[in-house]
Amino acid sequence: MRRQRIFGVSLAAAIGLALVSCHGTDAQFTVGGTISGTNGPVVLRLNGENDITQNGDGDFTFTQKLLQDDTFNVQIANPTGRCTVQNGAGTVAQSNVKDVNISCVSYATDPSQLLKIVVRASTLSGARVNQPVTTSATAVGGVIVDPTDKDPITGNVRIFGGLVLSGLTSPLTDVAIFQAPSGHPGDNGLAILHLFVAADGVTAVVPPDSELDSNALASLFAGELYFNVSTATNLNGELRGAIELQGGLAASVPALDNTQVVPPTSSTAFGVGVLIVDRATRKILISYIQHTVVAAAGAGISTSQVPAGPILAFGNLQSNIDTQGTNLATPTAGAVLTETNLTDFDGSFLYFRVASGAPPSDEIRGNISPLPQ
Repeated sequence: MRRQRIFGVSLAAAIGLALVSCHGTDAQFTVGGTISGTNGPVVLRLNGENDITQNGDGDFTFTQKLLQDDTFNVQIANPTGRCTVQNGAGTVAQSNVKDVNISCVSYATDPSQLLKIVVRASTLSGARVNQPVTTSATAVGGVIVDPTDKDPITGNVRIFGGLVLSGLTSPLTDVAIFQAPSGHPGDNGLAILHLFVAADGVTAVVPPDSELDSNALASLFAGELYFNVSTATNLNGELRGAIELQGGLAASVPALDNTQVVPPTSSTAFGVGVLIVDRATRKILISYIQHTVVAAAGAGISTSQVPAGPILAFGNLQSNIDTQGTNLATPTAGAVLTETNLTDFDGSFLYFRVASGAPPSDEIRGNISPLPQ
């Protein structure tokens, strides 16, 4: 009898442990690595949140733990320098991630870093609004700026980008890029660029031919520019996010024309395509094509790799968004690339396309090549 009772207790315990295992005791793993070249405290961010402040060079480990097969993307907000992240985006295996390597160069000690292409991401929330707002809405986005591509008359530089919104329950009143007061990135500033909201109501893009003057460009490097989303419920802002995150992105901003079509067309239309992708989740943070193709019948991203052809259709087609003849094409909000798509991106095998005619055929194209970051 005693042996049977012990066996019964052991069996019950085993069943209990099995049930617990199915309800949250799976192994959890940490993400960490090393950072060098810092010039003061920096903020590290895991998967768009879970911030930790790193006070100088050394090892770091996020407190947030992940499960096997979870994706991770480590980014850095460093207003004093340019940072590159190696091994910072991927999928958790059966061990802690320890080999994320962040290397920074100070703008003060190496001013040449200020002349390199800027690719910055942003995660928006109500908690980042000044004063904080309680909301279930979120947004992600980013910008691309080439400081060497200056207007010959004004000296201003072109800016591309935008954001994608999710979960808003109140009508939009404004989406804009704001400039915080110098030296006070968390304070409220003034709008310097109002974004165009696409027909889907959740994609907002930088208008055609938008520029930053030298003062705004300096603020971008200092982490003082931010996206601000206002709604009827929160007129001063329901979502806010600094345009500051470096690393973990795939980005490109090619020109489109007739010469890149095979064989070339006789079209005089032109355009520009923008693509910023989270390398961990492969989710598109922002993508669009601004173009002058008349009566466009289709647009999207294609690959030249076998099997060649379209990989992502831009189903939202809008005409004359700026009253100057510029048309807009955007994909479905939240679109995701496949692993093969991202591999093709890194190999420069993807291209933007805008088609016209019946049946539709490509009128202009633009090869997508990854920008150095």
